[in-house]
Amino acid sequence: MKRIRTKLIFSLLIVTLLPIYPVYYLVKNLLRQSIEIGYNENVEAALESASSISKELYVVYKKNTLTLCAEIAKAQKGSELILSSAVQSRLEEISGYAIYRYSASGKILRTIFSDSSGSFPPLYQNMIKPALKDNRTKILEGIADSRFIAAFAPAQRNGGVVLMREVPKQFTQNAEPILNVLQMFKTLDFFAIDSGFVLSFFVIYAPFALLSVLIGVYLSRRITTPLDELVRSTSIVAAGDWEHRIEIKTRDEIGELVNSFNEMLQSLKQQQQQVVSLEKMAAWREMARILAHEIKNPLTPIQLTVQQIKDQYKGDDPDYKNLVDECSDIINSEIETLRKMAREFSDFARMPALNLITGNFNDLVRETVKIYPGNNIKTGLDAALPDAQFDSEKMRRVLINLIENSIDSIREKGAGGIQLKTSLVEGRLILEYSDTGNGIPEEIQDKIFEPYFSTKSSGMGLGMAIVKKIIEEHGGAIALKSEPGEYAIFKIEFPLEEVAING
Repeated sequence: MKRIRTKLIFSLLIVTLLPIYPVYYLVKNLLRQSIEIGYNENVEAALESASSISKELYVVYKKNTLTLCAEIAKAQKGSELILSSAVQSRLEEISGYAIYRYSASGKILRTIFSDSSGSFPPLYQNMIKPALKDNRTKILEGIADSRFIAAFAPAQRNGGVVLMREVPKQFTQNAEPILNVLQMFKTLDFFAIDSGFVLSFFVIYAPFALLSVLIGVYLSRRITTPLDELVRSTSIVAAGDWEHRIEIKTRDEIGELVNSFNEMLQSLKQQQQQVVSLEKMAAWREMARILAHEIKNPLTPIQLTVQQIKDQYKGDDPDYKNLVDECSDIINSEIETLRKMAREFSDFARMPALNLITGNFNDLVRETVKIYPGNNIKTGLDAALPDAQFDSEKMRRVLINLIENSIDSIREKGAGGIQLKTSLVEGRLILEYSDTGNGIPEEIQDKIFEPYFSTKSSGMGLGMAIVKKIIEEHGGAIALKSEPGEYAIFKIEFPLEEVAING
């Protein structure tokens, strides 16, 4: 079975590995095409151009902020900020702004916010004091939020002015994705992506290949283990152990195969038993035929000789005459016993063919029971039992043999009764015959149907062998169940459908 197991594992592995190259080639091409569509010189150039435009525009925003901040610083008078209409008009073009008037010490003297201003990032002293000390117009670096630009311009007398403005939202929304994508393009290593894909592909596929091998091992064992057991069992059966059976562990096709094997063994065992039984029966019948012939031949001459001795005596001695008559009667009686025995041997040897006639088995039971009045025989007969064809004389002989054996058993026990029940089950006639006599010892129950086996001092032990033979000739079977000292039950069944049913 190792070769079958190896083939199964190898087949599953091939099925798993076979699509590796096509799948790898397809996915890799799709990846390359996707990369080529999204990453090429035109796209990169466009991103670079857009990034440059964004930077230039941002520089323009810074310059405008510086210029506007300087103009605001010129417009202040003391702590007041008097803005010209031109400055106000330019401030209105800004979406949001904040103006801070600082003293020379860095204290805020005045603050102006636009109506649409939102939350502005804070201006810390480490940003303002250096600008006041430097005392020149410049952009304040270090603003936490890139959406805002802050510019410083010195006032005419002391201190200075800070203008913080919000960069247009549309510019921020458009520029930030461009910069992010451009940064991603510059940092990506597409060779590493390609090699990483190959490594990832095989890292993912390798466990599936291993799983395929494990599944192959599991399935192969599930399949080959029962087959190994079948091979081993055939060797056991070939050695003569007909009782061996294989345990059914699955309900699939392998389980059905094992079940068929067990059923085959059971059938072969029954056929073997039948063959052995037929061989034994044939041998016993041949022996019975020879014995019947050998016994019958000398009986008539012996009987004639005894009769001649009795008739030839002409003496007048009454004692001797009585002795001759008594001996003659004894010899004639024994001759009749031997003739009866010879007839039994002859009947057993011949066992004529069935003489099937149409009748009702219940009627046969009733007629037979009438022969034995006063023996406590009860019946339970199925009224639905149909008429059928069977050999009534042979079946009567079956019933008589059973009843007479039961009567002897009950007589030995001193009490008991007999019961006969009939029924029809799936086209088979069932006769359950039971008595409450002495029963049959367990050690001889298997021998009860063998020819010339008897537990009684009288008889030749052919009765139950003939009963079994008659039942088997009708295509049926007989089984015994007994508890010594308690009861004996004979279950007889034969198929009515195998003979012509009348009606």
